[in-house]
Amino acid sequence: MSLNKSDCQIIGILAKLHGFRGEFVFASDFYLSEEFKKWESIFLEIEGLLVPFFINSVNITADNTAIISFKDVNSSDIAKEFVSCNVFQLKKLADKLEENADSDLLTGYQVIDKQKGLVGIVDQVLNYNENLLFRVLKDNHEMLIPANEEIIVKVNHKKKEIIIIAPEGLLDL
Repeated sequence: MSLNKSDCQIIGILAKLHGFRGEFVFASDFYLSEEFKKWESIFLEIEGLLVPFFINSVNITADNTAIISFKDVNSSDIAKEFVSCNVFQLKKLADKLEENADSDLLTGYQVIDKQKGLVGIVDQVLNYNENLLFRVLKDNHEMLIPANEEIIVKVNHKKKEIIIIAPEGLLDL
């Protein structure tokens, strides 16, 4: 069975070495949930080909970074060849990273509209019939904002910010 790149999705990069035992700092484009720790392998892009690497250990250090080691990579001399490699995963597994990102983690994030600036702080993430809403508070005023791709431009986990472009009239309610 051959693996097509179209069956996979890029999930991050091996940013740099960590220590001298062949460990890497993995920087991901996704929130790294416990689901990530369950994976047996990932794929590194080497000279345009996806090569499987079997995971030895994972230590999640932040929302989107982890220290990762692979079986058969046990020294920095071997590991340095793989620094800056793009990391891929099968789409069906990569999708689970997004699905399992706990929406409650967005509680406490600032909601910032590109036009109007700070909207408020996410107090709660509500689920109404599979439609997610941010309950945003500012100056004892409550606002419900749909948590969907048409409104959310970017989520910055480091700054704990959700950047939106609110449709006309949404913030005036």
